[in-house]
Amino acid sequence: MVKFVSREIILSRHEPTPLWEFADGFDLRKVTKPGRGAVIAEFIGTGDFASQWNERRRYEVDAGRENEPLLYESIYNIVVDPNLPQIVPVYRLGPGGVVFEEINEGGEVKFVTVGQSNYSIPIRHWAVGLQYSKDLRIYNQLWNVGIVERQAGVAYNALLNHLHLSPILTATYGAGNQTDGTALTTFKASASMAEKYLRAVEAAIEASRTDSTNPRRGPYDLLISSSDAFTMERALNRVPQQGFDLQSSAINLIQNVIVYDGWTGSRGKKSTTYAGVTSGKAYLISKGYRETDFQSMVKQSLDMAMGNPDVSRFIEEKTVWDTYLGVYANPSAAVQEITLPTAGSGAA
Repeated sequence: MVKFVSREIILSRHEPTPLWEFADGFDLRKVTKPGRGAVIAEFIGTGDFASQWNERRRYEVDAGRENEPLLYESIYNIVVDPNLPQIVPVYRLGPGGVVFEEINEGGEVKFVTVGQSNYSIPIRHWAVGLQYSKDLRIYNQLWNVGIVERQAGVAYNALLNHLHLSPILTATYGAGNQTDGTALTTFKASASMAEKYLRAVEAAIEASRTDSTNPRRGPYDLLISSSDAFTMERALNRVPQQGFDLQSSAINLIQNVIVYDGWTGSRGKKSTTYAGVTSGKAYLISKGYRETDFQSMVKQSLDMAMGNPDVSRFIEEKTVWDTYLGVYANPSAAVQEITLPTAGSGAA
């Protein structure tokens, strides 16, 4: 059965993680005190409270990440290695990179040849800072702390989805990597939208397989917008559907349907939007060579560092969350862009 993956589907499968609860009557003012170089000395100390406070911060950020699930993991080959260089070269073997040959008496073994690296993955640095003000301590505003920290986790996963999926959405595709479902005549104009979507997916698979330059034989993931999700779900249903001329076996080749609508967040007056899949578009992604076509290089996962206060602005502690990672995608070798059929598409 084809697996549908979306933020909403994943979140519906589990209860929201509750906010970290402080004991009744807990007063932040009683466990903090002015100190040299830091107003809230215990925040950056090594005592029990400091340890628990940092544990609580990590808990809230991780809980925020659960609220914005990662959607790209089935597409990418993910490498987590702190020893990665600043620039990671990409070497491609391709579908014919390794071939066994018969060895006759006195013959010599032929070794695999790795092509020259024409691409590289720069490891980029991403970060966000959180500030804890004097008001937090003076007014014991514990109710507000976890909400802000969770948003850091949400924003981090939103960034990861954007970095990994946007290369697929923003690529320029040539004719060999495009299937126009509105121009197909393999179905009647009176056919259901579900059947039209299925025929478009079939045509995209056929075009991917027969591409002489970059054959893309699957298995596949399909990247779509939520506005097309229900119709696509009916199209890929294994149950024979009334009105279909013939149920297709194309669904056996698709492992996941990923629904991605992007994300919007703001910092002060600055708004940031990560674009999702455009309605009426779909992307058939072949994962046969994902080890080279889709690479995610993580040098440092999300980490926390604490900094000095800023007494001029009544900031008693600063926390920075940062990550080092790089992404490489080769859509022309692995992706077929589909323009989905409309109500008027099809043969008369």
